[in-house]
Amino acid sequence: MLSYDCVRLTTAILLVGAVPTPAIATPPDFAPTDSSAWYAYSEVLLPPPGGPGPVTQDPNYPLVTNEDFRATGKQPTYPMGDVRSPILKPWAADVIRKVNADTIAGKPPITQHAECRPVGVAQFLVQPYTRPMYIVQGRNEVLLINESFAEVRHIYLSDRHNPEPGRGWYGDSIGHYEGDTLVVDTVGFNDKTYIDRFNTPHTAQLHTVERFRLIDGGKELQVDLHVEDPGAFTTPWNAVMRYRQYELVATNAKASGRQIAVLATPDDGPLIEAVCDGRNALQFVPGASLAEARTPDF
Repeated sequence: MLSYDCVRLTTAILLVGAVPTPAIATPPDFAPTDSSAWYAYSEVLLPPPGGPGPVTQDPNYPLVTNEDFRATGKQPTYPMGDVRSPILKPWAADVIRKVNADTIAGKPPITQHAECRPVGVAQFLVQPYTRPMYIVQGRNEVLLINESFAEVRHIYLSDRHNPEPGRGWYGDSIGHYEGDTLVVDTVGFNDKTYIDRFNTPHTAQLHTVERFRLIDGGKELQVDLHVEDPGAFTTPWNAVMRYRQYELVATNAKASGRQIAVLATPDDGPLIEAVCDGRNALQFVPGASLAEARTPDF
């Protein structure tokens, strides 16, 4: 016969075993199929719902992209940043002011890609406009791949930065999942890239935090970008980027009867190898020069 104490102990063990354990959130799946790819809605960083935001197009010179031209027939124009943006320190505003003056004079800036140079974290987010961005999620690392010029960002799933991150084009990126969101923290930048297509400069003090999450039932991807750089900006600021899959943009366009932008990759893939060959990229760009790395800078 079992004693009272034995029965009480057995019951206690059963009750402990019956206590539900907290559910572990499943990380978001940014690539449900082998051909899943993301296209940006905009070629410029979008303002946040509130608070300081990114530099925007100068309203005196409206931006007409190549995709706008295909859809409307309007003459394309160049990006020209608004130097009155309150986030800009005087020297940073002067950089954009000179770019704008040169553009008006018929000498627009040579882009990073035209010279086969990496574009940096913030501008990486606006590149997948006609060519997509792929996201590859591994156990220890997440890869962001822009088909345009085959640029790759490495995000290491870790809770600490490299103690000596150096100064790279894409900095040192570490990430972790918070529920349905991939959070990416990046430091260790050089000052050779620009924040956006307006040639907004930054310094080596740049620090970015990106939050990737699926919205609208997984049909769209949103990235919330937080930027800090006391060397170039008067205050920390935020921006938003939103992406859609090819199928969504095609469906929406057909439903509204609008012509859609010509995308460089079909909806069924595959990933196209679009390397930057300086011999071809620079032949029609006066004043451009091919980048040479005599020592490793990444």
